Amino acid sequence: MKNQGSERDNSVQGRKKSMTTKMHPYGGSHALTVPAYVKKALNIDESTELEIELKDEGFFVKPIKKQESSVDQEFLDFLQQSDDTYGEATRRLVDR
Repeated sequence: MKNQGSERDNSVQGRKKSMTTKMHPYGGSHALTVPAYVKKALNIDESTELEIELKDEGFFVKPIKKQESSVDQEFLDFLQQSDDTYGEATRRLVDR
């Protein structure tokens, strides 16, 4: 009987972790197609910035994860409300 815990997961949502593709002309450059299952597995879309790291034998592409704000939304709402109420007076004090 195989030990399930020691088996290496070789798939992302039931698909291989690696694939073969070709570059396609795109303007004065070239583009690679990212399959839908990869975009879904990495939770990325066309607005996601990607980092390309050159390696000895090729390159590695990974999404740049946006850091979530460490500022509480309630605090941001308070700041907005304060600015709406006192912002003009505060700006006049700064201009003196």
